Amino acid sequence: MNFAIWKKAIRDGWSQFLVSGVLLFGFAWLFVWLNSLVSMELWVRLLDFLPPFAVRLIGIPLQALASPMGRLSVVFVHIVPLLIMMGWAVGRNSELVSGGISNGTLEVLLTVPARRIHWIWIPAVVWACQTCLLAGALWLGLIVGVRVVGTGNGIGYIEFLPGVVNLICMTLCLSGITAALSAADNNRWRTIWLATGIFIIATIIKMVARMWEPGAWLAYLSFLSAFEPQLLILVPEQAARLAWRYNDTLLGVGLLGYVLAAMLLARRDIPVPR
Repeated sequence: MNFAIWKKAIRDGWSQFLVSGVLLFGFAWLFVWLNSLVSMELWVRLLDFLPPFAVRLIGIPLQALASPMGRLSVVFVHIVPLLIMMGWAVGRNSELVSGGISNGTLEVLLTVPARRIHWIWIPAVVWACQTCLLAGALWLGLIVGVRVVGTGNGIGYIEFLPGVVNLICMTLCLSGITAALSAADNNRWRTIWLATGIFIIATIIKMVARMWEPGAWLAYLSFLSAFEPQLLILVPEQAARLAWRYNDTLLGVGLLGYVLAAMLLARRDIPVPR
């Protein structure tokens, strides 16, 4: 019976997975090409014109950004890949419970002779593996783009790996948060809006903590404070010290969300949709 749950988890997210993977790969390739149109000298001049508050907001030494690696590392915090990864995390995990209640399928599925916890951890494992592949598609798009465009002088592809891992951990963290919200709700769209709102609030808190020195402690209230792919890529001496802390924090929050989701589903009644 667990095989049927595995099969359903793979089938449910397959179309979104394929579309997201193609978009991430294609965007990374396009990003490399667009960067090749801007000379390195112009890029350095643009960085020199940044006001002090913008430098604080970036949180990366400008000398690290003023390099081919620095330019390409922007793709890991670009709005397009972040929206795709956020859409994947929220879209898939909002379907776990509240989505099934909204479309009337969960009540039927739970009659299957399988423990309720299986309806949480099996999709979580499947979608976590697909999350890794999506981040890999973004990484592969960078590699292929650099090779095709021919701007790979001084760029080591393996050096992007810390950013890739950090992006995966952030997506899994948001996935766990969304799963917990889904297990506590009956309406999928409300779950989606709540998860999106949490992401936006976490972003705002991180920005305030970075730009307002007396409020630096606010960083502890945002899980996105542990999302620093550019720092882990461009400042290796700090990456060796911070990577485990950042990634463990994100994975811990995500795992806690899934545990909470399993506990809520195991104890709650499933209402009949109207």
